[in-house]
This record gives sequence, structure tokens and C-alpha cells, in this order.
Amino acid sequence: MKKLKIIHLLLACLMLVSMSALSHAAKTDKVIFAAGRPDDAWFALSHGLAKMINERSSWLEAEVIATAGIGDATRLAQRDPEKRKTHIVITMTPGMELWATPEYTTKKIGSMGMLSSALVTMNPDIKTWADLKGKTIALPRKVKQSYTHLYIDMLRQAGVLDSVKLMHGGTSSCLTALQDGAADAGAIMISFIFPNEATPGPFLEQLQTRGPVYFLEEGNIKENLAMMKEAGRQKEFEGATVPPLGMVVKPNSFGKTQTKPLVIMTPPVFWAAGTEVPEKTVYEITKIMYEAAEKGEFAQFHVIGKGMTPEFLVTSFWPTVDECRKNYHPGALKYFDERGIRLHSVSETYTNN
Repeated sequence: MKKLKIIHLLLACLMLVSMSALSHAAKTDKVIFAAGRPDDAWFALSHGLAKMINERSSWLEAEVIATAGIGDATRLAQRDPEKRKTHIVITMTPGMELWATPEYTTKKIGSMGMLSSALVTMNPDIKTWADLKGKTIALPRKVKQSYTHLYIDMLRQAGVLDSVKLMHGGTSSCLTALQDGAADAGAIMISFIFPNEATPGPFLEQLQTRGPVYFLEEGNIKENLAMMKEAGRQKEFEGATVPPLGMVVKPNSFGKTQTKPLVIMTPPVFWAAGTEVPEKTVYEITKIMYEAAEKGEFAQFHVIGKGMTPEFLVTSFWPTVDECRKNYHPGALKYFDERGIRLHSVSETYTNN
């Protein structure tokens, strides 16, 4: 009897091993998320989505790799015909449209977050674009076709570009320049969680330890959104429609010195797939992504995951629903259409502020 029990136990173990092997063998397809730097929010959220894919898909396996940044994620896949078929990239507007080549074009799957910043100063006398005349301004790196060029063109529109000195660097460099007084004003990274939660975030909080921080162009909502729209038409962005990449935050979102509503720069970051990635693969990713958002599961992987609601996943900065649909991957559209899910434009929210 004892031997019989042992045999039964061994048979049960063998069955479990066989089932596990069959389950692993069923993973017939694989995708790789090119997800940015390991300390980026996008990297953590991509790990979260890959984990859910591996747990919930019967046939699709996912892996995450680091890249030197958002633009490098696209360039990594762009160079290799095989990677174009298997890589899911993090990208952004205006980058997705402008980094496309005849060989490699990506289409959106779902929204992830926003690369948000605000123009700030520690000088209470600097309140408007005009007050920047003759001043030193710290801005993000001047990478080709990046949102930094939107800031530069807005300075041109304000008539002060020829008089200012621009300092370009990473997010930490901008913070240091403002802390040390090397810059009179600058773009500082802040935290924005869809749809309307704005908090200082670590960079602005560090700057605020030095003293009161003031926010340029408070209250001038229509004017600043119009300037962003005009900036998107400059030659740097030729070949793509760059909508106003701005959101409006409520007074006091960043402290008592922010007394009025404020337009912040918010280039959106999202997952995208090349047109060579099979429709069924993107459909499977979209299904798992959307169902996770319905359950609020992304918040466990990063704080901005709190904003990854079903509505946010289908919200874009392209100005119309038709323009949004044109920029989504067919596999994602198939899932959304089957569920009766409507795509949204951020422009719909401006009338509410």
C-alpha cells in the first residue's frame, strides 16, 4: 500500500511537470519591450505589462530590455528587420511621427504617462515671457525634433529669443542650474497623473527647498495653448502634425506660489508597435493592457500607473478622433472596436478648464 501511494505521488508529480512543459511549449510567439532607462517610469510599467502578459496569455511571451532613452528604443528596432517584427517600443509625440522611416513606422497601442515640465523661476519679478528678456534659461537637451524646440519657438513668438542665453542639459542639469543661480528660469520636471492630478515631484520639491519657486505665465491659458500650437508648426517638425502638448493644472497644485491655473508642457509617452508586428500580437497585448487598467493594476508598478485608467489608455493629443485612429495600430483598434471603446483627444478637456 505504501509503495502504491509513492507511485501515485510520483505519477502526480510527472503530470504536473508535463503540464508545465506543455504550458511553456504553448508560448509560440514572443515580444520584447524596448523600455528606456532602468530608472524610468516607462521601464517599470513595461515590466508590469510584460509580467501580466506572461501570466495571462496562453501563447504570447514578453521580455523587457533597457535602452538609452525613448528615442533609442525606436532606433534599436529601426536598424534590424527582425526586431521590427517583435519589438514593442516606448515612444512619444512628436517623436513617433517624426522618427518614422519608409522601413519602420510605429503605431500606438496605449497611453502610459506624460513627460511633464513647467517653466519656473526663483525670481518673483519674472512673471511673463517678456520678463525673460536678457535672462539665462535652462532647457532640456536640444535633441532633433524634441519638445525642447517647442519651448524655443515659444520664446521666439514672445520676441525674446534673440536676447536670452539658453543652457541645455538633462533634467538634473536644469535643476542644478536653477539651484545654483546659473539660470534665471528653466523647465523643471513635475509629476502629472491623468486626468488632473499634478504634484511637484522630486525635481521641483528639491528646488523648493532653496526657497519659493514661481511659475511663469500663470493664468494665460488660451494664449499659452495657442503658442504651443503655433510652435508645433515650425520647420523642425515638418512632416508631422504636432498638436498643443499642454495640460492645464489647478491653482496651488505646486504650492502656494502657484495662485492661478497653469499650462504645463506634457508630451505623452506610450507603447507602440511597428506596422510589421502582427495584428494578433498587438490585439493580445491591448486586451491584457486594457483589462489590467480596468482593475487599476498598473498603480502597483509605479505611481504614474494610478493614472493608467481605461480612459487614459485611449486618450491622445491628436486633435480629432479620426486623427487618433490613424495613429493607432490595427491590432489595438480591432480590440477597441470590438469592445465599443471610443478614442479621445486631450483637446476635449481644454473646454473644462
